[in-house]
Amino acid sequence: MTDRWTRRLQLFCILLLSVPATWGQTPTFQMLINPTGSATWVNYALSHDGKVMAANYGGLIYRWTSDTPSFPFGGFTFLGPGHFLNSQIGISNDGTTIITGRIGPDGNVNPALWNQETGWTDLGHPANGCILDGQWGGGYGVNDDGTVAVGLAWYCPGAEGFVWNRANGMKGLSHPSGSGGKSSRASAISADGRTIVGFSEDPPTGVRRPVRWFGGKTYLFAGAHTPGEATGVSSDGSQIVGQAWDASAASSYAFHYIAGNLLLLGTVSGISSDQSFANAIADNGTTVGWSGDPFGLGIEAFIWSPKLGMQSLAKYLHQRGVLIPFGITLTSAIDISADGSTIVGVWQDANYNQGGWMVRLKK
Repeated sequence: MTDRWTRRLQLFCILLLSVPATWGQTPTFQMLINPTGSATWVNYALSHDGKVMAANYGGLIYRWTSDTPSFPFGGFTFLGPGHFLNSQIGISNDGTTIITGRIGPDGNVNPALWNQETGWTDLGHPANGCILDGQWGGGYGVNDDGTVAVGLAWYCPGAEGFVWNRANGMKGLSHPSGSGGKSSRASAISADGRTIVGFSEDPPTGVRRPVRWFGGKTYLFAGAHTPGEATGVSSDGSQIVGQAWDASAASSYAFHYIAGNLLLLGTVSGISSDQSFANAIADNGTTVGWSGDPFGLGIEAFIWSPKLGMQSLAKYLHQRGVLIPFGITLTSAIDISADGSTIVGVWQDANYNQGGWMVRLKK
């Protein structure tokens, strides 16, 4: 009898040791409090480890930290007003610097940086820039420590992507040869500050094309006339994500680009007429965004990796034991932290109420 119970105890211990890999990796899901109480749209950006987040709620700028006391705003600290027509938001990998657009000393919106130690710095505008609808431009991304920033500056009637640092100020990024003065935008920058991605408009059609700026040169890496845009880049600049046109399917899909290879990710539904859009990438290649019919039955958040393929994020989480509140749809995953630990996005219910959510895939 003793030997039998001993063997059972040993078997139980073996089984117990085999499950922490599953139990320990159960993601945690939380609904984010809307600190404004009324803003109808939101945009988010995460630090490298996902423990600091920048948020733009209807033009009001907030910083969220996981260790901020939850009362009264659930971890959010108000940094000041941006602009109600400006949804841009970005954050440095170390979480100390946030970029957006806000009203400057002259009463017009311009790219601006908030730093934990120095507060707000207005980045100004190019000498040959102009004001369009009360804006000089906007800020979209910053490098690892916030010393290099990128965005868009208006030149009227077009715009051009810019790069900024404290020593040299704001400089326009070059257009691809033969662009004919069409617009461009720098949407993201790698943490190492060497790779910038965004879009440049095609001269004949004016449609956006994915573009990469590296080493002082401009690359249309998806093809000279391929419609789309690049929206995210890994910390070392080796991986790029965004959306590109698939002529064979007559639709636009999220893409993952590495080492000269551009892979279209398809859709969650598998329906070719649906679309998908990649918003961000982690350094391990995990990509997030939305997929579905934006003009009909709606969209849902997706997660993709070379191992997982294209999956509904809600189903992925459900399979791992996460309970998502009944009646809401995770409509888009807006950002994923560079270490792959945290995803943030937006939800919607049947009455079109909206809000934010955050999921921690690992501690």
